[in-house]
Amino acid sequence: MTVPDATTEKHRAALASLVAAFALTALKLAVGLHTNSLGILSEALHSGLDLLAAGMTLMAVRISALPPDSRHPYGHGKIENLSALGETLLLFLTCIWVVYEGVRRLMEGASPVTPSLWGVGVMAISVAVDVNRVRILRRVARQYKSQALEADALHFSTDILSSVVVLVGVLAVWLASTLQLPEPLYRVLTQADTVAALLVALIIFRASLSMACAAVNALMDSGSAKEQKDVVAAVKQVPGITAVRRVRLRSSGPQSFVELTVGVAPGIRVSDGHRLAHEAEQAVAAVLPGSDVSVHVEPLSNGSQRSDNPFVLVQLIASEHGLATHNVHVLRGGEFDHIELHVELPGVLPFAKGYARVQAFEQDLRRALPGVEVVSHMEPEGAASVLCAGAAVSVPFYELAWKQVQSIVASEPLADNPHKFSIYELPEQGICISFHCNIDGKLSVQEAHTVCLRLEKQLRAAVPFLARIIVHMEPRQAAAGKEEAAR
Repeated sequence: MTVPDATTEKHRAALASLVAAFALTALKLAVGLHTNSLGILSEALHSGLDLLAAGMTLMAVRISALPPDSRHPYGHGKIENLSALGETLLLFLTCIWVVYEGVRRLMEGASPVTPSLWGVGVMAISVAVDVNRVRILRRVARQYKSQALEADALHFSTDILSSVVVLVGVLAVWLASTLQLPEPLYRVLTQADTVAALLVALIIFRASLSMACAAVNALMDSGSAKEQKDVVAAVKQVPGITAVRRVRLRSSGPQSFVELTVGVAPGIRVSDGHRLAHEAEQAVAAVLPGSDVSVHVEPLSNGSQRSDNPFVLVQLIASEHGLATHNVHVLRGGEFDHIELHVELPGVLPFAKGYARVQAFEQDLRRALPGVEVVSHMEPEGAASVLCAGAAVSVPFYELAWKQVQSIVASEPLADNPHKFSIYELPEQGICISFHCNIDGKLSVQEAHTVCLRLEKQLRAAVPFLARIIVHMEPRQAAAGKEEAAR
């Protein structure tokens, strides 16, 4: 057993509505002419316009199913909104005619309606048919988000109410004639058909106005405020996304299109940015299933959120220019006066283009930090982060450096317990070492830094080939706690 697709389901619903509209139009017109009932004739005209509207809907459903092309990159779904707008214009014409004829009959005080149970019967049939097709249209419209079918469902929902009103009016005229009521009451009841027609016009006008507003809003790309709020709330739940801005929603038939900009921390990797964009798309899809989502990722860098920290600003502005930086040094002279840094660029990029990108970055950095001097060094991406092969640092040299670290720390009265020693070589700097050691936790930062400088000075004197020395100092109490936890 095959499951019908969306296009087939929508086509069947539109075709069933067209057949029902044709049958009702013919039946109402025949009985309306026979009884001369304005209520039934207005309903016949209404159903005739329904027939035209159903034909428009069927055509709109077929066209909207066409795939996107070069002239319609968003697809052909807007034809459903045009169809809905066309239906409302037809309904407005119905209202004008019914009001005109109804007022004329009331002013003349005559009731040319021929009492007949045929009128009662045809309106009862109309109500039953409309209830059934509204149920079918509404189900398919909600399932496949069809604007045209939804307009048809709303349209025929008003038909049910208007048919009931006309049914009451025709029944009142028949009762007035059959029961031979007194003249005043008889005259009132015989005008019930005309009053019912005017009520139908009011119902049609109100429904038409609502549909017209919805169709115009869709054609003007007025997205739902509730859906936009739900999208923002869902995307903000994605870890790593710090802001959601410039959210735009539009629809083309059943297809929703969402565009938004998300703010992320500056300096993240391109792969992480792509991952966050994908997670944002999934969050939107959870709110609007099947939607087409475009996410623009940018660092969170508006003026109110920029830091005064020069290191943060360097990374932030570099990220805005699509650059990566490292080895950032800020040299202070009262205020920070000099910034030195390395900028990474694609190795195959022509130097002139790379230089222009770095110059633009430096200019923005100077604007953010007035009076600062920026000295940048360009290098191919990844050069500074790639470690040389392990054989570049020999085992004897490793042992020599480690013994010197142990000896020098042992001679320092305020430091002890050297551990986590590592040695490696960087292409541009040479052999580098790092290690941890414990110091007295009661020392100030300045005093601890002085101890660190003494250790570095002695190590450089003992091992002249060392390039960079990183000493990670831990307070003795914290280190003892870690050892106890490890045991």
